[in-house]
Amino acid sequence: MIASSAVPPAALDLLITQGFDATSVDELAAAAGISRSTFFRRFGSKENMVFADQEMIITHVETTLAASSVDAITTLIDAAHVVFDQYTVNPEGAQLRHKLLSSVPSLRERELVSTHRYERAFYGFLNRRDLAKSATEKSLCLGVSAGLVAIHNDHLRSWLKDAQSTDRTKLANDVRQFLNRFADLLDPGQAATATKPAAPSVVVSVLDTGADEQAVLQAVSRALKEHGK
Repeated sequence: MIASSAVPPAALDLLITQGFDATSVDELAAAAGISRSTFFRRFGSKENMVFADQEMIITHVETTLAASSVDAITTLIDAAHVVFDQYTVNPEGAQLRHKLLSSVPSLRERELVSTHRYERAFYGFLNRRDLAKSATEKSLCLGVSAGLVAIHNDHLRSWLKDAQSTDRTKLANDVRQFLNRFADLLDPGQAATATKPAAPSVVVSVLDTGADEQAVLQAVSRALKEHGK
């Protein structure tokens, strides 16, 4: 998933205006307001600086998934909100980071790796809930994990174009609609209750001995009408 950068916007802007390869560590450290040695201790490299927030967010997502005691669908929605909230809390940094990733192929490739890490986190959660026991269930859980990331990123891209176009409520609604299509997998108990056939109705009529066919039909008809009230 895409996520916002914890790096000062000035450092991201510098990478965009001067070019990723043309910008030195000294220049980035100055833009970030830290020394060269502090830059290397904190980030290690220019690329790590751009993705400095990734480890923090993925850890938060994994913690959310591991600590949940509610149903799988609600848990996955909560986890999606973790990334969305981290992204939208810093609109300026999000816009700059998106622009930078769009212009540097190597950064886009690393972003793709991050996306797969989120998919693995979601699949790991579903697997721990014993929802991927069979080969078919495993395939479905992998698809659910990838689909959740795709929906989330679609909302983030819309938000980058227009901050009013989507919010966490709309994200939750869309994710829930998607996950509800897999309710038999994600919430088998509830799905079984929803599909359980209703118990048959028994209608009893008391007739005099020797009642003819017409009388029987009329009695049953009256009983059915009363039962339907």
